[in-house]
Amino acid sequence: MTDKKSIGKAGTELLQRQARSQFRVLLAANPNYFGNLADTPFPSVLPIQNNTFYEEIGCVGYHPQQEYLEAVVYVKQPAGYNGSVCQAGSLEYVRFYLSFDNGATWDDQGLTSVRVWDIPEGTDGNKRLEYAVSLKVDPPRKFCKANHLIRVRAILSWNNPPPANQPNWKAVWGEVQEETIQVEPFRFIFPHDLFDIAKVKLPLELVDLLEPDAPIPLKKKALGAAELAQLYKDKGVPVHRFAFKELMQFTAQPWSLNPAAPVLDAGIKLDVDLVDVLFPKDGDTSYEELTCIGLDPNFPDTLVGIITVKKSSGYSGTPCTDGSREFVTWWADFDGNGSFETCLGTSEVRVYDLPNVPQKGVHYAVRLPVDLNPYRDPCRKGPRLVRIRAILSWNVPVPCANPGQVPTWGNREETVVHIAPQGVVGGVAGKIAILGGIPTQHIHDVSGLTTASAVFALNNNPPDGAGRPCPFGGAVTAQGAPVAGHSYIVEVSPDGNVWTPVLTDLIVTDQNGNTSPHKANPLTKRFDYLPFSANVNGLLAHWNSAGDALWQVRLTVYDAANNPVGAPDVHRVQLDNTGPDVSIDIVSGAGNCGKFGIGTVLTGNVVARDDYLGGYSLAVEPAVNDPGEGIPVPGGGNVNTPPAPGTGWTLDTAGMKACGYVIRVVATDRAIVDSQSVGHHRTDSAGFCLEEQ
Repeated sequence: MTDKKSIGKAGTELLQRQARSQFRVLLAANPNYFGNLADTPFPSVLPIQNNTFYEEIGCVGYHPQQEYLEAVVYVKQPAGYNGSVCQAGSLEYVRFYLSFDNGATWDDQGLTSVRVWDIPEGTDGNKRLEYAVSLKVDPPRKFCKANHLIRVRAILSWNNPPPANQPNWKAVWGEVQEETIQVEPFRFIFPHDLFDIAKVKLPLELVDLLEPDAPIPLKKKALGAAELAQLYKDKGVPVHRFAFKELMQFTAQPWSLNPAAPVLDAGIKLDVDLVDVLFPKDGDTSYEELTCIGLDPNFPDTLVGIITVKKSSGYSGTPCTDGSREFVTWWADFDGNGSFETCLGTSEVRVYDLPNVPQKGVHYAVRLPVDLNPYRDPCRKGPRLVRIRAILSWNVPVPCANPGQVPTWGNREETVVHIAPQGVVGGVAGKIAILGGIPTQHIHDVSGLTTASAVFALNNNPPDGAGRPCPFGGAVTAQGAPVAGHSYIVEVSPDGNVWTPVLTDLIVTDQNGNTSPHKANPLTKRFDYLPFSANVNGLLAHWNSAGDALWQVRLTVYDAANNPVGAPDVHRVQLDNTGPDVSIDIVSGAGNCGKFGIGTVLTGNVVARDDYLGGYSLAVEPAVNDPGEGIPVPGGGNVNTPPAPGTGWTLDTAGMKACGYVIRVVATDRAIVDSQSVGHHRTDSAGFCLEEQ
C-alpha cells in the first residue's frame, strides 16, 4: 500500500488522477480499492471518499406540484471525465432517498444520471458547468392541514452508480447532500368523513344515492390583501410583501405615481417608499432566493432552478389556500454578445406558509422544458456552451422583455450550460420502451414491480385487475425503437456491478408477417438495429430469467465507429420464478383418502401463500352434484393464508352423490410470465369417498 505521507500532496493528487482514469478497471479488480465500502473482505489501496475536486452537488430541491426531485451538479475541472464530446465521456449518477421520519429511515426513490465530458472551455480557472438531474417520484400526500415537510437525500457518484437501498453508502468521487422539501397536500374530503365531522347521521334514503368513498374536492381560496393583513397581524410580514401583487396592479394604472398611491384598497397603507418598491437597487432575498440553476440534457432538455424558501409566513396562506407563486423567467445568450436576447419562458412553483421551517429553509425546484435542437452542433465543432440567466420574482413574474430587471422579491442567477452535441440528443441514444410486455413507464424505478396503472403494451389489459404490483418471470423481452446505423447491447445485472450480455438469438417479424433469425455479433456481443420494416415489434432482447431477485436491465447504444453513444438506459425488474406454496388436507374422520357417510361435514386445512399471491380457489371434483351442493367454504381468497397448517375449510356433503372425490386447491401468483401471461399456477388435492349411510 502506498504511503501518502512519503509522496506529499502533489504525489497524492497524481495518484488520484491516474486512479480516476482507470476507475472502472480498478473497481472490477477490487471493489474496495478506494476504501469506500463497509463490511467487505477487500482491502483498501488508495482511500478516497466523497471527493468533490471534480464534481459536487450545488443544490437539491423538489417541485411539489409536478413531483420531480432535482439536483444541480457542478462540474469543475477541465479534464477527468473520460474524453471530449466526440468520445464516450462519463456519467454523474445521483440516487435520491426520502425520509418521512426526519432522517431516522430512508426510502430509496431511484437513480438518475447525466453524461459529462472534458470541456476545458467551460471549466478553466474558476469557471464551472452546471448540469441538472431529475427524477419523477410519488410521495404520499396528506390532508392540507397536516405537516408536509420531509427530508431528501441525494448521493452523487461519478461513473459508479450508488447501489440501491444503501442510504449511507459513500461515493469515491461525489458527495451527499440533504435538504428539507415540501410535499403537495391533497384537498378533498370523503362524504363519510364529512358526516362524521358534523356528527350527522346519513338519512337512509340517501345511502344508496351517495358514494361514501368518492372524494369531494375542496376549493383553493386565494386570499386578498385585507385577509392577509389579518392573517399576518403581529407576524412581522410587511405590507409591501403581502400586498405586493395588488400593489403592482395598482401601480400599473396611469395615476400610479400620484403621491396618494401608497394607499391601497381596504385602507392598507404602504410601509415603504413606493420608489424603492418600483425601482429596487437589489432584490430582497430575505423570504426566498434562487440558489443555483442548471440544464438537464436528458430528454426533453429542461432548465432547472432551486429556490430556498426561508420563512414560515409571508407566502399568502397555508396549504389549504392557493398560496403564492415563485416565478423564474429564463433567458439565453445564444450569440454570445452578453445581451441575453432570447427569452426561453417562465416557470413557477406554488409555495405556502408552513410551520417549523428549518434554519436552512425549504428547497423547491422550478422546471422549464426547452427545445435546444436548433442550437445543437456536431461534436467535431467542439462543445456548444451557452450562458443562461434566470430571474426569480415572487408572485409577479419578470416580463420576457426585461432581462435586466431587478426584482423586488427575488434575485438573479447566471451560469454556463453545455448543449449536448448532435447524436446525443437528450443524453440517451436509445431506450427500452417495453420490458416484459409492460411499457417501462409502468414499471417502478426502485421496486421493479408494475405500477397500479400498468397494462400490457399489446392488448391494454392490466396484469392485475386490482392494480396490485406484479413481478416478472420466465422470458423477459426488451423492445424499443431502432436507432439507424447503430448497434446495441442489452445486459442484465443483479447488483449493478457485474453485467451479463443477453445474447439469445431473436426471431423477428417483418412488415409482411415473415419471421427471420437475428443474431448478435460474436465478437462485439452486440446486435445491429433493424429498421421497423424488418422488426415491427422492435424486439431488442430475449432474456431467459431465473431466480427471484431484483435485477437491472441496461441498454447501451454504439455508433458506426464502435463508440458508445449517450447514456445507457437502465431499468429494474423484480423477478419471481417460483410458484405459490400450496397444500390441502382433510383432518376430520379418517382424513385424506378416507371414507365418509353422506351428510358428514368434512373439515380440513388449506395453505396458499406467495410474496405476490394472485388468489386461490377450492373446488370438489368431479362436478357430478346439483348446483349449490358440494361447495367448500371458503371457496377461495386473494390474500395469503397463515403458514402451515394454514386456514380451515369445511364441506357439507348433504345431498351429494355417493362417489369418489377430490377436493382441490389451485393457487396463482401475479408474476408476468414470458412477457405475455400472468401467473404461475400450483395445485394440490386430497381424496375422499362418500358412501350411503
